Amino acid sequence: MAVLDVPRRTTPPQVVAAARCAGLSWAARAGLDGAGLLTTTVTRTGPDGTVTFRVPDPVPRRGQLVSMWMDRNPRTPALLLLHTAPDVVHASAVLASGRRRYVRLSPVIEDFWLRFGAVPLPDEDPPAAVEVRSKFRGVRLIELWRPPGRSDPIR
Repeated sequence: MAVLDVPRRTTPPQVVAAARCAGLSWAARAGLDGAGLLTTTVTRTGPDGTVTFRVPDPVPRRGQLVSMWMDRNPRTPALLLLHTAPDVVHASAVLASGRRRYVRLSPVIEDFWLRFGAVPLPDEDPPAAVEVRSKFRGVRLIELWRPPGRSDPIR
């Protein structure tokens, strides 16, 4: 029996989103690994050093507009990282107070056919939802899970 060794397409990691806040900086890098799967890492740098996280399952599922990941270290501002479908043209984090934080999206990265965005969030006003606007599917509000007992309305 012959086994075909089909080479997988790989791409070196490239910076796809970055953010700064309160003396910290984040850089999100994405690339295709040896199996041809998207791998995203986030590196947070600050006065206490550098930490790198691997983002689990970063690709939006079939039909979804966005997948999200948050860096929630109790001693630092939270960072919201988005991977969006190419047709998403606007994204905002909706905070518990009702205020919004605009998420600057990258152009469509052709190697992955995705957009990326990152935004730091204030400790005193946790995220309640993410709002995205697609040029084909309109506006969607995606509520985030909150621990039981939290009943702050999204305004």
